[in-house]
Amino acid sequence: MLRELHIENFALIQELTVAFSEGLNILTGETGAGKSIIIDALNQVLGERASSELVRSGEEKATVSAVADVGPELRARLAELGLETQESTVVLQRDIYANSRSQARIDGRPVSLAALREVGALLVEIHGQQENHALQDESSHLALVDAYGGRALAAAREEYSRAWRELTEFQNELAGLHGDKRERERLLDLLKYQVDEIEQAGLAPGEDKALQAELKLLQNSRRLLEVCRSSHQSLGGEEEEVTARGIVAEVLAGLKEFRQLDGILEQASAQLEESLYSIEDAAQQLRSYADSFFFDPRRQNLVEERLTLIYDLKRKYGDSVEVILAWQQEKKAEIEAIRNTEARHAQLLQRIEEAAAGAGRLAQDLSLLRQKAGEDLAAAVVAELAFLQMAKTRFQVHFSRVPADHGLPVEGQTLAATGRGIDEVFFLVSPNPGEPLKPLVKIASGGEMSRIMLAILNVLAQLRSVHTMIFDEIDAGIGGRAAQAVAEKLAAVAVRRQVICVSHLPQIASLADTHFFIRKGEKDQRTLTEVDRLEKEGRVEELARMLGGAKVTAATREHAREMLALAKKLKENLT
Repeated sequence: MLRELHIENFALIQELTVAFSEGLNILTGETGAGKSIIIDALNQVLGERASSELVRSGEEKATVSAVADVGPELRARLAELGLETQESTVVLQRDIYANSRSQARIDGRPVSLAALREVGALLVEIHGQQENHALQDESSHLALVDAYGGRALAAAREEYSRAWRELTEFQNELAGLHGDKRERERLLDLLKYQVDEIEQAGLAPGEDKALQAELKLLQNSRRLLEVCRSSHQSLGGEEEEVTARGIVAEVLAGLKEFRQLDGILEQASAQLEESLYSIEDAAQQLRSYADSFFFDPRRQNLVEERLTLIYDLKRKYGDSVEVILAWQQEKKAEIEAIRNTEARHAQLLQRIEEAAAGAGRLAQDLSLLRQKAGEDLAAAVVAELAFLQMAKTRFQVHFSRVPADHGLPVEGQTLAATGRGIDEVFFLVSPNPGEPLKPLVKIASGGEMSRIMLAILNVLAQLRSVHTMIFDEIDAGIGGRAAQAVAEKLAAVAVRRQVICVSHLPQIASLADTHFFIRKGEKDQRTLTEVDRLEKEGRVEELARMLGGAKVTAATREHAREMLALAKKLKENLT
């Protein structure tokens, strides 16, 4: 159960601690005193999305922490989240900063908001007036029936969901095939033309670079031959009077008789001899190159034409021959895929037909379980409503199916379907004898809606392990005997669970095991919310205020004492 809630700098709250007890905890107070602020703060520590506007004006951050008991299920989940504890309680904390950031912690360790929300859901259920509004949304009714159906229905729903996802995947793949047949043929013709164009070119990796080098050589062939021949003559040609070879040979001859006289002369002579051999070798190479070189203008034209072809292919398909060849292989694979499309198309049609048939069978099984759950839920709600002063009320869970051209085959029909199944579900109610059943959203008053919601919540709560239930003014719109019935129902629920309820009804407040009074105060010329735990006389005064309004009289005090005495007897009978 929820042991304690500590709040700092949250909205109108500067700092307060509320220590809850077992049984029925009631929060009352003047309108605008901040009762719902406490529930808002608790929502934050349970993982609701935060806003910097919640931070008290002038403060850097707001902090909300809650201390709750640890049961077996929660202990196991904490261990799975890496938050293993042997303590009997757990502390959930939320820091909300004025700069829009927030930080969640469990037992002082930082956690994600999702983890905080998951742990909070195992501890507390909060129900407010917005759930009355949700009940007026027929799309929520199916979820309520599913929740009542228990594990068997949940397993059937999951099995159907898997079948529906598989069917959807097949349908999406079919839709993603290469368009219709005419479009596929057009695309195939284009791809074949492009692949054939590259194929006919007969490209080789690196070919463009080799051709560019060859073209450069061919373009400079005339000048190259002139340079090679003149260089050969200059180095050692027979026709030249003065050559590099002759000069080196003449120097060597002059040093011949002196080279042994000094090591330096010997070294210089050796280097000149080596140079002489290199000059002779280079001259011979240049002569051989010039004699063997053949300039063919036709070869230059062929190279230029080949490069023009390659440049054209580059412009269309890629920046290099390697990229063009890779693109060609990719399109060959795409051509093969398109050629296989017809076969895959037929295969998918068969798969879709089989998957739809399977999903249809599972949808029917799920629908039957839902109908049984709907009947049981309706009976349980009617029993609860009888206790809540709606004994003549008829309540029914209505199921309908919608035929469709495209859907799931179910018992010889094609029915519209979604990931939730083939059922459209909404609640019918007849609050008064003799009136026909009509959709709940059209005929229930605010007070009736509150009691129907309370009845449904109480029925569903019996299936859940959460020990703490919080009701935020769920009693709106009711009074008189109905208010007394709601009070007694909350007290009955509080025998099995901890109940925390924000209420404006004295009938409910009189049955509190613990009664908190929320009031506005002032400190340093600033408004703040404060909480007092009321004892006997304090409860009498608060009940008298709730009964008589602004003016509390001896009569209203006496009435309050009488209500408390009757409430005490009623609770004794409940236990």
